[in-house]
Amino acid sequence: MIDQVDRELQAWVKSVVVEDNVVLGPPHQLDGKQGISLYLLALADPLPMWVNRQPATRLALRYLVTAWAENDEEAHRLLGKLIIAEREKREYELDLADLPATIWTAFGIAPRPAFILCVPFYFAQPEPATPLVQGPLVVQGSPVVSLHGVVLGPGDVPIVGARLELPTLQLHGYTDTQGRFLFTSVPGESRHLQLLVKAKGHVQNVIVERPISDREPLAIRFDSFDKR
Repeated sequence: MIDQVDRELQAWVKSVVVEDNVVLGPPHQLDGKQGISLYLLALADPLPMWVNRQPATRLALRYLVTAWAENDEEAHRLLGKLIIAEREKREYELDLADLPATIWTAFGIAPRPAFILCVPFYFAQPEPATPLVQGPLVVQGSPVVSLHGVVLGPGDVPIVGARLELPTLQLHGYTDTQGRFLFTSVPGESRHLQLLVKAKGHVQNVIVERPISDREPLAIRFDSFDKR
């Protein structure tokens, strides 16, 4: 967790400055002492250069890094030493952007040389629980039947080229020269199957009851093609 990242970062900084103090916390804790202050300032999205790293970086921990010593020259030496060492620490990244003056006001100290050190934070996403298979795989089939019939106009004259659509099944077809149509495969268990019939600018919405006997074709009649 984050506290582990704290300890690892503290140990690395300690290996660089060796004899000096390394404190996790606000910078003023080192007032009057010599060493490095590491303060977790923010949690942010991973840096772009971390995108393809393995394991995947989930967060960037942004630490404010400051140095304290009896004189400014020694404090600067500590900071420089840490920056040089960071260049060999490939997993960390320096952010040298200017810090807002409000940060120092919040700490109640005068502005001092500092930088942000971005440290990757990895954590594993929990794997979803997969239920165990308790028995053999059972495949249940659905019966398939054909749907066929004839489209007739006034006087029971067969209509050629009428368009028929089964919207729920995304199927369509046309009547032949004898007004007949055929859908070879429709679910046999379907009830109230919607059939749209379009002929000569007119549309009929037919609700087909299932099952339909193959011996009894469906007859669809247009009583008139007069314009409404």
